[in-house]
Amino acid sequence: ERIAGPLALDFYIGLPESEEPRVARMIASDPGEVDLSSRFVQAVVGQPGSLPELFVSNTGGADFSSPAMRAAELGSVSGVTNARGLAGMYAPLARAGCGLLSVESVARMGRCQSATYVDATLLQPMRFGMGFMVGMDNRLAGGFSFRIGERAFGHVGTGGSVGFADPEIGMAFGYTMNRMGAGPLLNERGQGLVDAAYTAARTK
Repeated sequence: ERIAGPLALDFYIGLPESEEPRVARMIASDPGEVDLSSRFVQAVVGQPGSLPELFVSNTGGADFSSPAMRAAELGSVSGVTNARGLAGMYAPLARAGCGLLSVESVARMGRCQSATYVDATLLQPMRFGMGFMVGMDNRLAGGFSFRIGERAFGHVGTGGSVGFADPEIGMAFGYTMNRMGAGPLLNERGQGLVDAAYTAARTK
C-alpha cells in the first residue's frame, strides 16, 4: 500500500488469485551445477540440525510453489514480482530517496554496518548495510559474491535473483528468473548481467 501502490509496481506480498495465471513455474537448479565442496553445501547435506541445514529444510512442510504460499502475506519469502517490478521498487532509492526516504537514510543503507568473515548460516564472508546487503567480493574466499558499486545496496535471493539501487550513478536493477541457479546467493549468471549493466551505465 505504501510502496507498490504509489509506484504502480507489479509486485505483491500476498498474490491475488486473479494474478495466478501469470505466474511462471519455478524450475529447480541443475544438480550438476552445485559446488559439493563448498562449506555451505557440506553442512546442508552432512550436518543435520546445523544452521545451514535448517535454513534450507525448516519449511514447516510448506510448498513454496503453491498458490497458497503465494497468497500468504509472509514478507520474507512470499514476494511475487518480475524484474521490472523489482527494479521499480529500488528506483526511488537510486534517486536519493525521491520522497520515499530521506537522503540521509539512503546514504546509510549503502554504508557497511555489519561484516563477518564467516556468516553463521551461509558460512562465508557477508556484509550488510541498514536493512540491505552491500557489495562483497568473495572470489578469493571461495564464497558467493555480490559485486556492485561502493554506495550500492540491495539483496540477492536463493537461486540467483537480485535487486539493488546504486545512488552514485542513479541505477536501479532487477533480475528474476524461473530457472534457478545453484547456491543460496547470486551466481555468475546474475553477476554477469550486473557487470553488463554497470558497463552500459558507465559508457553513456
